[in-house]
Amino acid sequence: PLLARPEPAVGACDPAMPTVISTSMTLDPGTYCGLELTSGANVTLRDGVFVIKDNPLIVRDGAQLHGASAGFFFTGADATFTFETGSTISLSAPADGPMAGLLMFTSRSQDPSLKYKILSDDARVMVGTIYVPQGELMIDASNPIADQSAYTAIVADKMRLYGGPHL
Repeated sequence: PLLARPEPAVGACDPAMPTVISTSMTLDPGTYCGLELTSGANVTLRDGVFVIKDNPLIVRDGAQLHGASAGFFFTGADATFTFETGSTISLSAPADGPMAGLLMFTSRSQDPSLKYKILSDDARVMVGTIYVPQGELMIDASNPIADQSAYTAIVADKMRLYGGPHL
């Protein structure tokens, strides 16, 4: 259903952009060559499009990721996302622009063997559409996912719900 939606523009990776974060900070939209939030990280996203290129977005146990109007676009060899069990995720998609309504958008040219994982027990706000036209969306959590969201839509080639999730 989103086939006609154009993919966002992708720039070159900016070497000044962080790749590993372990403190509190605010990030600007742009192209990141992977991003890892480790325990103790509390990251707030400014409004806009965050391109994750060639490497994964990983929110580790104990890290927090917040964004009120931010969309992620994943492109390149290993551009996936993993929200680990002890992470906190609170994200809402942009209302306008190239990612309007899209929270997560994976490139249509992504390798179909890639896996995108929501394992967080605290991913209660995920407002927008998760679009995974290639690959597999895996959801496995003990607590409800996106239950405090006005809506969460999923358009995925493959989706697996494991033993515990309540989506």
